[in-house]
This record gives sequence, structure tokens and C-alpha cells, in this order.
Amino acid sequence: MQSAFDRHRRRLQACFGAQGVGPDDQSRITLFIQSLKAINAGVLARLELQPMDWAPWKFLHTQYYRELEMSTLMGRATTWSTNPLVYVEAGNLNLGLWNRTRAWDYLQGPLAPDARFYRYLAMSHALLSVVRLIPVLPPSMPLDTPFLQALHDVEEENGRQIQLQIRLLKELDPGLERQEREALVEEEREQVEACYLELLESLCPDGSAG
Repeated sequence: MQSAFDRHRRRLQACFGAQGVGPDDQSRITLFIQSLKAINAGVLARLELQPMDWAPWKFLHTQYYRELEMSTLMGRATTWSTNPLVYVEAGNLNLGLWNRTRAWDYLQGPLAPDARFYRYLAMSHALLSVVRLIPVLPPSMPLDTPFLQALHDVEEENGRQIQLQIRLLKELDPGLERQEREALVEEEREQVEACYLELLESLCPDGSAG
């Protein structure tokens, strides 16, 4: 993934450096981020009323409201595109994200501290850690617009949530061997990375900056 990411990063830094992050790309980015947040919030909302030890419930409860807050923040800060094709393409990309991560599976039936819940935590961790847009901006680009400020705030918040999520992944006993847990984490990361690279491919699609 690193070489593919580096290739996209060089292209996007040149493109955004030349023309900024316009409404089409703002819309693509925000809709993708909101889809990530909707997956997490949808699952976490179901956990609100389920019996659970206090420490993990408190963390997941906090994350639920932060996901909603960050999604709203991005929506308010975005200059939305007037091109209907942007929304069609974004919808297809987000549908692919839901399918690749099997997010629908976590919205059916009760969740217990088992292998399925561990897979959800692995997927959620990947959503927060893999999708990072600030690194594809030119290093010299000032984050002085509402959209870029919001994007920076979202990624900072993701970083805080990641640390607590790593703790849950380490402490939860889903009845799996360590190698099985590691394989689940890697598999979920690969699925999210594939969707993230599709998002990067869709940005600056005219290739005006090479």
C-alpha cells in the first residue's frame, strides 16, 4: 500500500498545490469521511443499551458521540459541489466501503465480546488509522480554511480514539489465538486501505497537475 499511497500523494500534492481543494474534492472527501463515521456510529449506537463492563462502555459511548460530532463538523465546513456526478461516484465508493468491511453484519443481532465484535474493533481501528488526508496535502499549504481546519480536527480526534481502541484490541478476549487476532486486524486494514486508495484515485480526476 505504501508505494501506491506515495504515488497518489505526489500527484495530489502537485494538484492541490496548483489549484487548492475545490468543492468537488471537498465533497468527495467529506462524503467518504461521513460514511466512515456512519458505520462506526451505527454500530456504537446499538451498544448504548447493551450490558457491558463500565470501562469499555464509557470509551465506546464517548466515541459514539465524537463520531457524530466529527461528521457534522465536516458537513458544516464543506463547500459542496454542484456536480451531480460527484455524488453518484461518491455513493458507489461508499457502497464499496460498506461491502468490503461487511459493516452491515454488525448492525444485525446482538453484539457480544466474541470474534465478530473483535473483527468490528479491528475494522473500526482501520477506519480511524488508515484514512488520513492531511498527508496528501502540500506540506506548505496553510490549514486556514474551514474545510482544512475541520479535516485537521477530525484526524486529531481519530488519533486520540485510536490509542484507546488499541487498548481494547489488546485487552478483549474473544476466544481467539494471538495469530488469529493479528490476522483479523490485518485483513480489516487491507479492506479499508483498498477503499482509501480508491478515494485518492478519485481526487483531482482531471490530472491537470500531472
